[in-house]
Amino acid sequence: MVSNRAYAAGLVSLGALAAAAAVLVNVWLFPLYSLNRDDSVYIAMARLIQDGHVTLPAAGHEAFRPWASGQVGGRFVLKYTPPWPAVLAGAELITGSPRAGLAATAAATVVLTALLTAEVLRNRVTGLVAGALLLLSPAFLVQSGTYLPYLFELACGLGFALLLLTGARRRSTSRVVAAGVVIGLAAWARPFDAVLIALPFTALVALAAARARRRGCPARWNTVALLARLAAGAMPLVAVILAYNAVVLGDPLRLPYTVTGASDGFGFGRRGVFPQYTIEFTPADGVSGVLANLRWLPSWIAGGLVLVALAVFGLVRATGRARFALASLTLVVPVGYLFFWGPYAMSSQWSGVRLFGPFYLLPVMVPLVALGASGLVRLVAAGAGRRRWARPFAVAVVVAMAALTAMAVPDKVSGNLAVRDDFRALQRFVEEQDLERAVLILPFRGDLGFESTTPFLENRPSLDQRVLYAEDRGIRNFDLVDQHPDRKIYRLTQELPAGRPTGGSLTMDRLKVESGPTLPIALRIDDPGPGRSASAYVTIDGAEVGFHDLAAGPGGRSDVTWTLT
Repeated sequence: MVSNRAYAAGLVSLGALAAAAAVLVNVWLFPLYSLNRDDSVYIAMARLIQDGHVTLPAAGHEAFRPWASGQVGGRFVLKYTPPWPAVLAGAELITGSPRAGLAATAAATVVLTALLTAEVLRNRVTGLVAGALLLLSPAFLVQSGTYLPYLFELACGLGFALLLLTGARRRSTSRVVAAGVVIGLAAWARPFDAVLIALPFTALVALAAARARRRGCPARWNTVALLARLAAGAMPLVAVILAYNAVVLGDPLRLPYTVTGASDGFGFGRRGVFPQYTIEFTPADGVSGVLANLRWLPSWIAGGLVLVALAVFGLVRATGRARFALASLTLVVPVGYLFFWGPYAMSSQWSGVRLFGPFYLLPVMVPLVALGASGLVRLVAAGAGRRRWARPFAVAVVVAMAALTAMAVPDKVSGNLAVRDDFRALQRFVEEQDLERAVLILPFRGDLGFESTTPFLENRPSLDQRVLYAEDRGIRNFDLVDQHPDRKIYRLTQELPAGRPTGGSLTMDRLKVESGPTLPIALRIDDPGPGRSASAYVTIDGAEVGFHDLAAGPGGRSDVTWTLT
């Protein structure tokens, strides 16, 4: 039995460790954001909120907008919603750094995991162990150090479940209404995730209320009354969501997520972030993607497959119907994500699951650590008893869990460190150019921002800064000259290594506008080497007007000159 003081001290310790870990991981692994470029979009929206806005004026921002945005009327609308950016904005306003938001969210997630586990399994020690297992899981540590919203959404879901279960058990109207508020907030942040997390716990308390009514429970706590209390908490948030959509998008039923196109959504067919960058997504791909994410999951949780086995043991030996609602997340969440292209893309199209873990399936970690903690506590208790075999077996299990976790970490860290180092090298290259009052045109920006190699080169909403970072828009780059006559125009060129999303050679060019009745264009290209050839061509408005096959001349170079008239 754990005293109230010891339990509170354990929760505070877990929260403090989680907060510290989030900040340290961010400083170490993700000081310039991560390979998941959504990081920069959430920070961009946080800074918009700090300025009192949620959208950008289209005029003047065409080349400078955050990548995950689309134009609605005369404004650029970001595809993500305010709840998580508002946390980051508030953290920065209060402490001077958005990292405080990471710390608070990580602490809340671990503490709520411990509290929910204790509520479901009626054991405080098990709750503390579950919180510790989540804290030690690589997926939690990596996600806590990014500005991605998945831990925030999980914390909201855990808070909802805890308030709903305790409210139903204590017949507390305030707790059930608060649960409705929290799940409404979660639905604004990530609607589908909110539905998946809410479904099993809402079904549990509804059925429990129906059984209690048959046993003579007061009518004011029947199923309908309980769900009405829950809806009373959620409806004000629903009204806020509808009003936000109406103001920002012109339609209360349209989601901001659709501003980049209908291709980034649920269902099968052509799917992608933007309609021009899509893949064919089939039901077989949906199954393949979810199974791939589930295969990766053990290596991203503390204890690996041993914890999974302990969770099965804990589920069998635990009591109470609530454990089945918790365990059902392992089925509900993966089945729900069969219809979304994200898990498939991150396992086959880019290295998302390898670098960040199966973040769409993050709620599945909660029943694994909760029920796994129950199995582990029971095993250790047996070892402390009279069963001689149990003690060495418990020690072996703990050692195996530690070993599996330690073995899983290096590959995940090394991949993110490589991206960090490439980002730092690019940052140094740009800083060494010592640009003054400039516009820097960058590769992989605008609609290609999901592949950006420079997410850390950001524009303030006011565009009041020494260097502005622009999307390369081809012939429309001339607009930058007209719009910013007091700035020099530069272009960064990056040749990526084969098979890598970052790194490679960098070139900085000063761009100038020349005019006249005739314009000479001179080009010199080094000899490409034995067995290789080079061609030079000029296009105007998409039409090819000059072409040369280049043959190596003196010094291994080729020269060609065109004159435009």
